[in-house]
Amino acid sequence: MLHAKPTICLLFCGGSAMVSDDRVVSVMSSADLKPWMDAIPELQLIADVDPVFVFGGDASEIEPNLWIRLAREIHSRMPRYDGFVVLHGVDTMLYTSAALSFMLQPLGKPIIVTGSPLSAEVTESDKQDLSGLISNYRNLGIKANLINAVQVASMDIAEVAIMFGNRLLQGTRAVKSDAASFNFFDAHRDGLLGTVDFGIKLLATATRRSRAKPRLLDTIESNVGLLQLVPGAGPELLDALLKKGYRGIVVRSFNTNLFPDTFKPVLERAYRKKVPILAHNPFALDVKKKKREYIVINDKTFETTFVKFMWVLGQTRDVGKIRLMMWEEYV
Repeated sequence: MLHAKPTICLLFCGGSAMVSDDRVVSVMSSADLKPWMDAIPELQLIADVDPVFVFGGDASEIEPNLWIRLAREIHSRMPRYDGFVVLHGVDTMLYTSAALSFMLQPLGKPIIVTGSPLSAEVTESDKQDLSGLISNYRNLGIKANLINAVQVASMDIAEVAIMFGNRLLQGTRAVKSDAASFNFFDAHRDGLLGTVDFGIKLLATATRRSRAKPRLLDTIESNVGLLQLVPGAGPELLDALLKKGYRGIVVRSFNTNLFPDTFKPVLERAYRKKVPILAHNPFALDVKKKKREYIVINDKTFETTFVKFMWVLGQTRDVGKIRLMMWEEYV
């Protein structure tokens, strides 16, 4: 049962620049929290919002250690709040949303991730060129996204979700939008959880609140290599990654058969060395295709696939278990 006025924990993890009286207000440290919160008093009309500073840099600087820190901050506060909102830069938002989904499960309360494309690191010279952007942000920027996110965090939902523009998307099923739109993100495979249209409407796809108490599963393996296959890329590229000592390697393949025949010897070496190779291609023909040398993933976004692989490697080193866990649906 929620309080008459919900309690929401607002965690600042970059992506925190906003506009107030033609000024760009950023949160670079905990000392910046009060002026930032004072610039958006509407939040306290919706809920009792407590700000927590986690990180103030650019989204490009976010790495696995910060996912762990953020997950721990949320987990330690889980009993005290009705919901959580994470302010985050758009560039790595998909990775962080996926990480929180795997590190905190099962969820009984919402964790809503939002932000804006306006970087927290805005210089004085930048501000002179922001007049048009500032004007647009009055309607489509961080204020609208944040107000909607706080409202969703107060509703009957228990998901790690991205609130951006007029869409609420499941954190593991969101993708960057190809269209020039204030939404920035699209839904992948039934990932749409709600819409904003004269109010916020949750769809039947959204998981509802429960008394579930999430475990903190924050062990993650960051020593993962990545290879993008393009026409002409040879097996020596994969062999070079194998020799670097990565715990696992993700290969983004353009080929529906995933690997040319020339890759067979190096894939066999990886298998003998017990280095799992994960082949990601949404157009691969069969996700459960029995290939002992590699694991096929075709039903997840790349960001979710990469983060889940890091998380699974943090849970086990057994190649057989890694395969099964990569195919298992956790969220």
